[in-house]
Amino acid sequence: MKIMIVDDEEKIRLGLSKLIVKASADYEIIGVYASGAECLEALRDNQPDVVVTDIKMPGMSGLELAKTIHQLYLHIKCVILSGFGEFEYARTAIAAGVSAYLLKPVDKQELYELLAKLQRENQNSQHAAVPVQEDHLLKNRLLGKTVTQADTASAQQLAGITELSSYCVVVIVTDTVVPRTAFRHWLQPNQPNRIASLELVEMDERTLAMIAVFAAQEEVALHALENHINYILANEHAFQASVGISCTHSHVEELAEGYRESLDAIEINFYSTERCPLSRAAQSQFGTLHRVESYRKRVLESMEILDIAGMELHLREMLREIGAVKIRMNHLIELVETLFYALHKEAGKRQETANQGAAQWDWGNTLKQCFTFGEAKSLIETSLVEGLSLLLNERNVQGAGTIYQIKKIIELEYADSLDLNSLAKRVFLTPSYLSKLFRQETGTTIIEYMISVRMNKAKELLMNQMQLKTYQVGELVGYRDPAYFNKQFKKVVGLTPKEFRDVVS
Repeated sequence: MKIMIVDDEEKIRLGLSKLIVKASADYEIIGVYASGAECLEALRDNQPDVVVTDIKMPGMSGLELAKTIHQLYLHIKCVILSGFGEFEYARTAIAAGVSAYLLKPVDKQELYELLAKLQRENQNSQHAAVPVQEDHLLKNRLLGKTVTQADTASAQQLAGITELSSYCVVVIVTDTVVPRTAFRHWLQPNQPNRIASLELVEMDERTLAMIAVFAAQEEVALHALENHINYILANEHAFQASVGISCTHSHVEELAEGYRESLDAIEINFYSTERCPLSRAAQSQFGTLHRVESYRKRVLESMEILDIAGMELHLREMLREIGAVKIRMNHLIELVETLFYALHKEAGKRQETANQGAAQWDWGNTLKQCFTFGEAKSLIETSLVEGLSLLLNERNVQGAGTIYQIKKIIELEYADSLDLNSLAKRVFLTPSYLSKLFRQETGTTIIEYMISVRMNKAKELLMNQMQLKTYQVGELVGYRDPAYFNKQFKKVVGLTPKEFRDVVS
């Protein structure tokens, strides 16, 4: 018999473990945890026959843990440990699905007798849960896979669909793994009497499809089914769920269409703020990407110049608009990937950050793991801001050196055809960001600084190289057009090149 122990006191956890292991070689301790949350996390991968838990613990109490286990794992028995003052309170725990309770300090003989009793019950019942029999015929039909004529007839019979009946496909997606035995336990015995049959098919560990065949008027039956599912989910707080209901259909060949319609409704629920939203396929209307394109452009522009405040503002506007128009998941993935591609492209210009952070994530899978748009929105905002901050911090560290490098290039190559784009390429920055950084560091623009360097050099030549014509001086400092050189020189110095030479000679 497999056993887990949950107690916030290490001394009690170790003491119980030793007592239980000594009692019988048939008892195996498969987990010892300090909190209910740790225990629930472990139950996803490894389930015991018995959980022994203290009644009072920080955070989740033993009773809350027992109730949650009873909701999700019907075959697991829970034993509550309580102090003398909590004894009457612990006795009420039977209603929460607790199998037994023990008074602390634990009496060894009492513990051994209880464990032996639980082991007998465990062997006799072979677990109370009914094994989930996955129906491949119906699953293949729902997924639209090619089946034989015989398989079609079998699927029709399994689903209870007749020539006179109509049905809908209901899909339930949960935010955590919920054993399908739990859903069968909740749904099958208490299905609305207007539903002739209710077939459950496990699509994956978090997705359950139901084929509900109506025995009465479709709309009345559908409304009764909605109320029934809402009632069940309202009373189960161990997980979140999203429910999609297809349009009504009449032929088994339409099962795949019904399943797709239900998934569309699930996508609409992605944008809901309710704990367990339920939507019909008829309510599934999605917006298009062009509604958010202008916001995306503003986000990218802010990213290009590493303007974090501006990027955050435009990103929030974009995400708010997405929540309002409800774009499809594949469009959301496409949109987000363009943003992080741009971030990765910027990071790639710096070798040390080229393969770091969220820019490298598989955003298709990442977003599909988010149960709600609220989760996705928070993840996108946090990841993009962190990634951009990393780049900005790195650029700021390198900023002074970069500006020094740009100044030296201009001072040495002032006579060449220099422009913002060519300079930006040489220091691995975008033109817009280099322009912003240069102004921040120097208080002037790159063009103004370049003109200043050229004019200072021109004044030197006019004073020291009297044999040079003024147009030759202009050519030597980068101006091929004499008229333009004269105009630019007078604008900066206040005199034409000839007037300046006359004054200083």
